[in-house]
Amino acid sequence: MTKQIVRILLAATILCGTFNACHRRPLEEPSSAVRIAIKVDVKTVTNVNANIRTSVKLYGTNTSLWEEKLSQLDPDLMRVLVYDPQTDKLLTQSFISSTEIDEGGNKVFMGSLGISHGDYNFLVYNFDTPTTQVTQENTESTILAYTDEVSDAVKAKYFGTKAEEDYENVNIHYEPEHLLVANEKNVRISPHDTLVVVRTEASTVVDTYYLQVRVKGMQFASSATAVISGLSPSNHIGFNLRTVDPSAAVVFDMQKGQDLSLEGENKDILCAVFNTFGKIEDISSDLIVTFNVVDTEGNLRQYSANLDTVFQTEEAILYHWLIIDESYFIIDIPDPQPNPNPGGNGGFQPQVDDWEEEEGTMIL
Repeated sequence: MTKQIVRILLAATILCGTFNACHRRPLEEPSSAVRIAIKVDVKTVTNVNANIRTSVKLYGTNTSLWEEKLSQLDPDLMRVLVYDPQTDKLLTQSFISSTEIDEGGNKVFMGSLGISHGDYNFLVYNFDTPTTQVTQENTESTILAYTDEVSDAVKAKYFGTKAEEDYENVNIHYEPEHLLVANEKNVRISPHDTLVVVRTEASTVVDTYYLQVRVKGMQFASSATAVISGLSPSNHIGFNLRTVDPSAAVVFDMQKGQDLSLEGENKDILCAVFNTFGKIEDISSDLIVTFNVVDTEGNLRQYSANLDTVFQTEEAILYHWLIIDESYFIIDIPDPQPNPNPGGNGGFQPQVDDWEEEEGTMIL
């Protein structure tokens, strides 16, 4: 109950804050109303809820990598924006939270919005994503979904003392949470209508991928993260257009596990399920993954590979699985020195001398 109250108060605050920015038409017929019915169809998000790699087992837990992403597809609050198709300007807005389940098992949001007759564009998205933010909503052509860049302190946490040197010119963003967006264009409300039901379907503007890489010496790994560059940093959700310039990178944690479908005794992998606004559709977009592995003595080791070809594999296209096979690239973690540097501070903040960089090239 407390969570719901907070969301309602937050929605009311933003509604008041944007009141002056809206350009409202006169309510020529106060009795007329548009009832917005939003159908959130999560079945369209096949790369999240249908393509779970069941052969993957994490060390020390029965939790699935996909659970967090699946929970993002079950929103509690939707924001409805109404635009003038002629001027592109925001006319009015509302928030809806009443729901029911339809015959297909899909969540349907219901709410009412009083407007006069005319032609309108409706844009609806879920309003409960702390990481994915929306800005520039005063016009439909500029409304933008994005995530913040990580701070220098976060870079230092992930990449240690070489963060400033290695990632000075890289725009590293937080992972976006799923944003379910619906668009209905040129909806006509006639002067004689007293009630119009607008039905629409919302689907995500965020992609979910599974990433896996083979590992030797897993017993020497303490923790790991990955950074993938060459990705879109945002989306103009009014027309579902991803931005491409400049490109961005996302950073996320890797988990230790095993892929039981692999041959041989060593089935150890580092794996993760991560979100992105999408890859840039350009073979030369420099899709580079860098794995930052901290060993058991606190030494930070880097392993980099190009993912351009991996994104074109059948598994990536059909299932959004980015599988880095042992024949292409492998993370080999050596036994750390028995006498660690007494000046080292471990974790993700090693000394400069602790760094060892290894690079590999994948040829598919």
